Amino acid sequence: MASMKAHTYAVAVIGDIVDSRSHDRTALHRALTTALAALSEHGIEPLHPTVGDEIQGIFATHGEALRPAHLLRLRLRESDYDIRFGIGAGEIRIVDRESGIQDGPAWWAARDALNHTEELASTPGWAGVRTGLGLSTTHKEGSDASHATVGTSPSHEPHAPQITALCHLIDAHISALNPSTCVTLRGLLEGESNVETAERLSISPSANTQRVNRHALRPLAEAIRATWS
Repeated sequence: MASMKAHTYAVAVIGDIVDSRSHDRTALHRALTTALAALSEHGIEPLHPTVGDEIQGIFATHGEALRPAHLLRLRLRESDYDIRFGIGAGEIRIVDRESGIQDGPAWWAARDALNHTEELASTPGWAGVRTGLGLSTTHKEGSDASHATVGTSPSHEPHAPQITALCHLIDAHISALNPSTCVTLRGLLEGESNVETAERLSISPSANTQRVNRHALRPLAEAIRATWS
């Protein structure tokens, strides 16, 4: 993990396993740690387990945060688990360096986004939503922090309606895929050949191609990559 320091502007990510109490906890923890270890995107602070069924990480941009979030979700879906994310941007402060306690607007926004996503997913018609993009803030009632944050380009601000809508559409599409189809989608995103993905799934290349076409995975992969830029 990178050395701990404060950031004037960063993107905080909180992940929470969906319906974690309905799973065998030992198997779930094994699947989560294996999936996290397979990620190559480390950011400022890589995604890692924290308390209970949560993970967190820090990244420089929203795109850098969404890439590991999408890939981690696909890896977990391959094992029939799921995860939701809250992503917030702003200042991150170190409250206690020895214990690793952090605070700041980025974390507040990420927590609010996570809670909102969970509530939204319980609304009819929104069950597949798993990604929340929080508003950037610079002050929280009762806090001594009121520092300005460094913004990103307007098209990538977390409150931009088109980015939020795209993330929700991607979420819903992934939620409709079965575990093996998530393997095929991840193969596309990670640049595997059709033959390589088919071998990993123990199916024929033609069967994998049919799966790509039947579930419209190429335009889905294109949309996912667009959020990473």
